[in-house]
Formats: sequence, structure tokens, C-alpha cells
Amino acid sequence: MNSTNITFDPSTCKMPSIVETPLVYNTTLLSFYIFTLIVLCALIIFGNSIIIWSFIRFKKLRDKKYVLIGSLCLTDFLTGVILPIQILAPPSFIDGIGVSLAIISVFTILAIAVERFYILVVMNVDMSRTAATRKQLFIFCVVMWVAVFLAVVPWTMYPYKYIVLIYSFAPLSVIVVMIGVCILYTCIFYTMHKIDKEKENRLGRRRINRTKLVIQAYAVIVITFAVCWLPWCIEALIIASKTYLSRNPKDREICYTATIPAIFFLNIGLLNSAINPLIYWLKLPDFHEAINRLPIFKCCACGFCQKRPELNRSDTNSFASSSFMNKTVALQINEIKS
Repeated sequence: MNSTNITFDPSTCKMPSIVETPLVYNTTLLSFYIFTLIVLCALIIFGNSIIIWSFIRFKKLRDKKYVLIGSLCLTDFLTGVILPIQILAPPSFIDGIGVSLAIISVFTILAIAVERFYILVVMNVDMSRTAATRKQLFIFCVVMWVAVFLAVVPWTMYPYKYIVLIYSFAPLSVIVVMIGVCILYTCIFYTMHKIDKEKENRLGRRRINRTKLVIQAYAVIVITFAVCWLPWCIEALIIASKTYLSRNPKDREICYTATIPAIFFLNIGLLNSAINPLIYWLKLPDFHEAINRLPIFKCCACGFCQKRPELNRSDTNSFASSSFMNKTVALQINEIKS
């Protein structure tokens, strides 16, 4: 805490560190936080590794319509790798990389919504198409990644300004983007409902159902992102309004502050990166098929399938034998009656 007799100098501030949070005064909460952080990061790495493996193994997933999903998956995977270093290791520029990955996720989700909106509402064509070629989408992703890293990471050399950036620009960008994305998807769903009957005649009911599954998957990804990150965004803006963005100069004379809710809300935000692979598997038919064909899951599936025919055959034999016995008994009864 700064003394009232000493002038506050922002240049003396250091990068955010977990040792400067209220958790250090409660070992139980600190242990629980570290445990949940490690478990979440392990789930993130495991789930997104499976998705990346599917991308590498199956050419169908490398289609242009899944380029942005691939970028989002890679972002989540790197988040799971970098975040334990960012939180538990001494403060460094790694912190800026972690924040950059979160911002890239936000803009990727916005890009997905804009592309889907442009295709369905503006161009009024099939959702299986894309507004750009695979090469153009790949270049867009590379440019977006490089631009965000160049815009965020250098601020780590100015810790005070970097902390203000975390508590102001980061949560505001998430909220603004989520509002925009919700508006776009509302237009998309309205347009889909309007042209469903036309597509039914041209593409067939089965194709339309598949198209609906794809767009619903994108919507679930957006909603999950918003639900997971909104608590942290609100808490971060509350902290910023009371300190870094306060009208009272004395309130701004603080290097780094964090509340216990903000720290645990961050873990809830991380839960989004662990849930995304499950959404791909459940909601995107191509990913569902590709993941089920991976060797590790294929072996499990085959083992289950091999047991089922044996049970079916045994059940069939038992039913056949019982029906044969019933027929035999019936014939004997008829003979006695006659």
C-alpha cells in the first residue's frame, strides 16, 4: 500500500502476480484455485489436442468452412498451455501472450458470425459455403494473430498501462463483440426460418437439418463464450471503475488489484476453452464423424460393437429356443386334446 507522503509513480509498478492477490492470505482458497486451474488446463489441452489431431488426420476438416474453427481451436489449446505459466510463474511477457489469445478468441467468434451473416443474409446462399477461399481465410487468421500480438504484448513493458488495458479494453471488447454477434445471429436465425421451405424443395429435408445443426453449433459456441466470460468482464469493469478509471486521483494510485471473485471468474472463463471441443463433437456432424474415427475412439467403439452382436445372437438364440419350446408344447396339447 502506498504511503500518503509518497507520490505515486506508475513506472515503478510491476506485472500482475498471484502473490499480490488476496488468495495468498487464504491457503485453502489458494490451493483450491491452483487445483482447479491445473485440472481445467489439462482438460483444455486434452480436448483441443483431439480436435487438432482430427484436423491433421482428416482432410475433410481442412475445408475452408472450418478454417476459423481451426483458429479458435488452436487458440484454446495454446491458452491451456500458456495459462499455468502466466499465473504460476514469475511475471513476464507471457502474460501478454495469454491476454492476446483471449482477444484473438473474441475476434475469431466475431469473424465466424460476420461470415455466416454475409453468406446467409447478404448473399442468400447455402450455409455450407464460405464468403472467402481457404487461402484468404488462412491469411486473415495469420494477420489477426500477428496484429493482436503486436498490439498487446509490447504493453507488458509498461505494467501500469498494461493492467489498465486488462481491466478496461479486454472486458469491454468482449461485451461489445458479444452484443454484435447476438444481433448477427438473430438475423441469421430469422433468415433461416424464412427460407427453410425454399431449401426443402431444392436440397431436401435431410440437408436442411444438417445445415441447421451447423448454424446452431456456431450459436452454441457464441453463447457458451458469453456465459463463461461475462462474469469476469463485469467484475473487471467494476474493479476498473473503482480504481484505474475512477474520477478520484487517489483511487488511481494503485499498481495492481484483484478481487477473489475476479480470480475465480477467470477459471469460469477458461471453462469455455474446455467445453468447445465437446460442442464441436456434439453439434458439428463432420467433427463428430472424424473424432469417432480416430484410432483411440475407434478401438473403444469396435470393442463395444463386437460385444453387441454376441449379445444379440445369444438373445436371438434364446428367443428362438423359447419359441420352439412353445410351439412344441402347443402341438403336444393339441395331440392330447384330439
